[in-house]
Amino acid sequence: MTGDADYLAIAICSAVISLTLWVTFAASRRAKSADGFFAAGRSISSWQNGFAIAGEFISAGSFLGTTGLIFSKGVDGTVILFTSVVSFLPVLFLLAEKMRNLGKYTLADVLVFRTESRNVRVVVALSTITTGTFVLLAQLVAAGVLLESVSGIPFWLSVIVAGSLMGIYVFVGGMLATTWVQVIKSSILSILAIIVCLGILAQFGFSFPKVLGAATDHAAAGDAILAPGLIFGETSALNLISYSLAFALGTAGMAHILIRFFTVPEARTARRSLGWTVALCSGFYLVVIVMGFGAAALLGDDGAQRVGAGGNLAAPVLVTELGGGVGTVGGSVALALVAAVAFASIVAVVAGVVISAAGTFARDVWPTLTRKAAVENLDDAARVREDEAQARVARIGAVAFSVIAIVLTMLIGDDTNITYFMGMAFMVAGSAHLPALVLSLNWRRFNSTGAVWGILVGLVSTVVSLMFTQALWLGEGPAPLTIQLPVIITMPLGLAACVIGSLVGEKRHGRGAHNDEKFAEMLVRAETGIGAEVAGSH
Repeated sequence: MTGDADYLAIAICSAVISLTLWVTFAASRRAKSADGFFAAGRSISSWQNGFAIAGEFISAGSFLGTTGLIFSKGVDGTVILFTSVVSFLPVLFLLAEKMRNLGKYTLADVLVFRTESRNVRVVVALSTITTGTFVLLAQLVAAGVLLESVSGIPFWLSVIVAGSLMGIYVFVGGMLATTWVQVIKSSILSILAIIVCLGILAQFGFSFPKVLGAATDHAAAGDAILAPGLIFGETSALNLISYSLAFALGTAGMAHILIRFFTVPEARTARRSLGWTVALCSGFYLVVIVMGFGAAALLGDDGAQRVGAGGNLAAPVLVTELGGGVGTVGGSVALALVAAVAFASIVAVVAGVVISAAGTFARDVWPTLTRKAAVENLDDAARVREDEAQARVARIGAVAFSVIAIVLTMLIGDDTNITYFMGMAFMVAGSAHLPALVLSLNWRRFNSTGAVWGILVGLVSTVVSLMFTQALWLGEGPAPLTIQLPVIITMPLGLAACVIGSLVGEKRHGRGAHNDEKFAEMLVRAETGIGAEVAGSH
């Protein structure tokens, strides 16, 4: 529903976006080469990379979607926050340093290190683009709802504006611009969230128990908001476990997060990045919990109507109330600040996803379609020319991917809680990518057949199983699957397919299916960094 224009909110939002655009064009001169476009010249420091990775989580999904989820579902809505913090442990212990030492620009670069298989690149591209599409749908829905609420322009036009901005960030500035936009918005959003948290607590004498008490008085669910069961059901422990695993393990397979480890100069910096990420996310998520219950406490008995069908406007409505209410100067300023920073947050996240998808298209799909040799097999001069060509193809891919995401977002509309779309993305990543990555880095007998089988089975089983859940069920009556994110089914299937496929490939092709020498080289390089990409000179 189109809202009334808030010109102060529009002005402040425009100022923040102008700042990020200035950063983008300033970074454009360092995004000409493939190394500059895809990996920011491997010049990002640990704190910068940590803030950028955190920015992928401190986004519309947590600030808007999860605040709305806690507002309506209470304790169950906090599960995502806790599991998101835990999710960095698999990344830290299993992937971060090894990926930095092995990869170049994309996930497929890691998976083909031992096989140089075009088939692996194609299936990784398919699953990466599917994952990215789910993330983009979540973020663009949030952008459309937010911009519609403060500007008065229709949802579809709001989506076009957000989608166009994300395309500009990637097309012009590449990974360096995207990283700095994430750093800026993570810093501003964290400060703003702390101010909102203090404003909520001040209403209740800085007593969180009093916030919870008021929340039970005004929430539609009443006392049930403080008990588990509103999302997962009172007796469905399996549903809760599967939902948690999707977020806890899915992070380790998210392409747009993992490629950020290629932007740092060395593996030690990649490890330190996660320290900054965990610290920033942990503090922010505690604030989101206060905001969710604070919204239930302060928005009154008609709060459910005010925050929209999906609950995605809980945070903007809350800060407007804290500022003095609708129509007041304080309320307009508060809404303007939140809208501006949240909108910048959304566009930054989608830009990261787009550059991941564009890189995948340019490096993994385009060479296969054109039958070009892998860059690694060319001489130095040809390699440079091909890298530059791939950067140009990636820019074109970014524009195409942006257009597709805009169209899909307008088709699904604005009445779905965006956190669930994020859950779908994490489920694909955990089922299709994680098993293949872990086995590729640690199992000698793993080969290209196992990678292709595992990724395809993980991807297909995820998409099919989601169609039998309540969110996507098209049949009559209740959905056959009561588990909302059935990763507890799909991840073991993906892992089993990796193992069985590897054994079948070994039987068909003998020991040539896995290259023992390349595996030994991979182990040395992964652990020591010898032969890894190094930071460019600037």
